[in-house]
Amino acid sequence: MFTSRSLSPAFYYLFFSGEREQQQRFFKELHFISIAILTFGLACWLVTFSLTLPRASLDHAQAALGLTGMLVGLLLTVYAKSLQAIIASGTISVLFIAFSFRVLMLGTEDPAFWVLPLGVMITLTTAPIFSGIAYYLGVSLCVWAILGLGQFPVHAGQADQHWPVLAVTISVIIGLALNIYFLVLRINNYRAQRELATMAYKDGLTGLNNRRMFTQSARTLQRTAHTPAYFLMIDIDDFKQINDVYGHDVGDEVLKKIAEVIGELSGEHLCGRLGGEEFAVIYLGEKNAACAFAAQLVDSVEAAFVPERKVSVSIGMAELIKEADLSHSYRRADESLYQAKKSGKNRYVLNAA
Repeated sequence: MFTSRSLSPAFYYLFFSGEREQQQRFFKELHFISIAILTFGLACWLVTFSLTLPRASLDHAQAALGLTGMLVGLLLTVYAKSLQAIIASGTISVLFIAFSFRVLMLGTEDPAFWVLPLGVMITLTTAPIFSGIAYYLGVSLCVWAILGLGQFPVHAGQADQHWPVLAVTISVIIGLALNIYFLVLRINNYRAQRELATMAYKDGLTGLNNRRMFTQSARTLQRTAHTPAYFLMIDIDDFKQINDVYGHDVGDEVLKKIAEVIGELSGEHLCGRLGGEEFAVIYLGEKNAACAFAAQLVDSVEAAFVPERKVSVSIGMAELIKEADLSHSYRRADESLYQAKKSGKNRYVLNAA
């Protein structure tokens, strides 16, 4: 799989697939568009076929083969589950559309006349389907080869033989420009949406979940968790003094470093910054494991600031009660935090009530 991390920007856009989340977003956007464009191509062919049907020179066996290929490609697109599947099914459909129109074209009195309009129509209308420059370029060149085989250029050996070739080249360039435009537009749209999501649900300073995201996720865990869970409220001891003595820049560095410790130790457990110097973790596990985690967190924070300065945290713990609102566990953890502060700080207290 090609990603922006493993390849240069040029190859990234040439064989674009993107990260997993990006592929899923692109798949949702392209699925309907691909079905609509391929259905339009099939409908155009059926109308043209009905008008060409009375001609005795029409090869009905090849027409049936082309129709079957278009239907198979369309069905594969309808039932596609991934971006790669859409690219593959789209390729099959477009090539069979080109083949099917060639069958009809050969049944006319002047087949070469229809090469340019059909090629331009197919290559330009299918430009949005292919997420990746190389995929579209390869398919469009195959379309021109299928339509023009034995029929192009029209006036070989004459002075104006280069005009049709120029028209094909320009159409390929325009189609390529459209494909790149749609690709870049989708990439920029994805990045903008991701940035908005980050701004809405991530804390700007520490990168942890902000209060909104933490609360939403915690409520989800209340409903879905099948194991005991504990709410850990974490507060930096004497943080105001750190800001007053060393300045807010140092205070921000302290917040980021503690957030890094919390994030690393939490692993798959939900964690976030509630605001100011307060953080929180939802620990999924038995009481003894939760207490061991809290103790490790207290020790790790203290060790992270040696020998620069003494920084510690106090932790209030409470069991996450599934039958009660999250605010109930929040209040009990806050009471435990008060007891930890009152007992000398740099420790954890579990509310057993």
